[in-house]
Amino acid sequence: MQKLGIIGSGSMGNGIAQTAAQKGYDVVLVAHRQVSLEKAQKSITGSLQKRVDKGKMAVEDMNAALAKIDFTLEMDKVADCDIVIEAIAEIIEEKIKVFTKLEEICRPDAILATNTSSLSLTDIAAAMKDNTRLVGIHFFNPVPAMKLVEIVKTETVSEDVLAAAKAFAESLGKTTITAKDTPGFVVNYLQYPFRLNAMRMYGAGIASAEDIDTAAKLGLGHPMGPLELQDMVGLDITYNATKSIYEKTHEPWIQPPQILEDMVKAGKLGRKTGEGFYKYDK
Repeated sequence: MQKLGIIGSGSMGNGIAQTAAQKGYDVVLVAHRQVSLEKAQKSITGSLQKRVDKGKMAVEDMNAALAKIDFTLEMDKVADCDIVIEAIAEIIEEKIKVFTKLEEICRPDAILATNTSSLSLTDIAAAMKDNTRLVGIHFFNPVPAMKLVEIVKTETVSEDVLAAAKAFAESLGKTTITAKDTPGFVVNYLQYPFRLNAMRMYGAGIASAEDIDTAAKLGLGHPMGPLELQDMVGLDITYNATKSIYEKTHEPWIQPPQILEDMVKAGKLGRKTGEGFYKYDK
């Protein structure tokens, strides 16, 4: 595999594009509107520039990586890609639309993957003409730094597609684990209850955001507190994901707390909006 297509230019799509370009892949990054495209270019350039400033990358290597990425609004440009990863919002109806379109424009042997963190691959595959070619390749945020990738298998995915997805992720320097297509897969099923409990504690006034995060870092050895991590991930992402898992499982510990729903409705989504559990300079 030499050419990667990515549908979606949010933090996950950008991170996957940057990581793949640094490893020598030709990348087509598809955004849905011009402002998103410009933000993606700025975000990836800024991320690479930080590596240069820290002495972790040469300027020549940064320029080479950027030259590998084709920023576009045209989905048809992924037609000759060997693998295409969808990384749009966690709304299953929108993901189904993407894969319906990809089946029309991509080569029959191209691997079609979703980066969903919580939605059912089986439900997406059921709407496809060929449900053997859909696989989950779930990266973690921030993609360039996080070493793990979950390869998610449905009951219908072919073994060849599964093996190719695993090989692709490992070619990016990632360690892979394989998960069944169950709500939350492995990592999120483990960590969402922890993050949601931190929100409940904050909403109940048990402790400040700073003290909750300090407790997690110094008392539990976490590199980042649950609320500052939440601000980085995006409150809307977590709300949609946990709501989806709760609707599937009805387990009370995965139900989004009221404070999360209220903050999402108020537009306090974390770093990307300038305010979440903390305030940020936009």
